[in-house]
Amino acid sequence: MNQYEFLQALSSVINQYDWDYVNNRITGVARRGKAKGLVFNPVTAVANSFGFGVYPSTKRGTERAARVLGLTQELANAVYSQSNRGHAQIVRGKMLNTLFW
Repeated sequence: MNQYEFLQALSSVINQYDWDYVNNRITGVARRGKAKGLVFNPVTAVANSFGFGVYPSTKRGTERAARVLGLTQELANAVYSQSNRGHAQIVRGKMLNTLFW
């Protein structure tokens, strides 16, 4: 799965989570199902919605979910990027546009 496909998949699961953006972290709380009330980030949310299981919203859980989805390591780590430079910032900006606008 490339960046475009990931953003398309993310846009299809937006309504299944209550999204929030605090301290450069994008998190979503599941609204329904077995995972109701659990906290996800965009990568783990897509993996959960596609039926690959529940992965914790930690760095390790995100990397495992990314591996299952076929995402690159850089794309998966863009969720945790703290800098305002480079590719990670662009990817995080696209995720924010997808989720909040």
